[in-house]
Amino acid sequence: MIVAALTLIALLCFVMAALTMCSAKTEARKADAGQTLAEGRTRAAQDSNAVRDGNDAANQSTRDQVKEDQDALRRETDPAVRDADARRRLCILNPGACAP
Repeated sequence: MIVAALTLIALLCFVMAALTMCSAKTEARKADAGQTLAEGRTRAAQDSNAVRDGNDAANQSTRDQVKEDQDALRRETDPAVRDADARRRLCILNPGACAP
């Protein structure tokens, strides 16, 4: 009877140790998965920042060019020259706006 009880206790201890090890492995996997997700989010945020910064720079460059073109056109006194110059400058900024 005592041997059976000790065997049962030993068996329960073994099961408990096995479950603890499995739980520790699961927690380690969860931590690795969480770290991988965090790293992925960080890279995605960095990529989106780079795209946004590039887009902002392109937009600013276009705004600067349009301002310069407007100033130059306002200084032109001959309407025919001004119209031709405006069309040429528009075609440089937006080639799709000009018919071949």
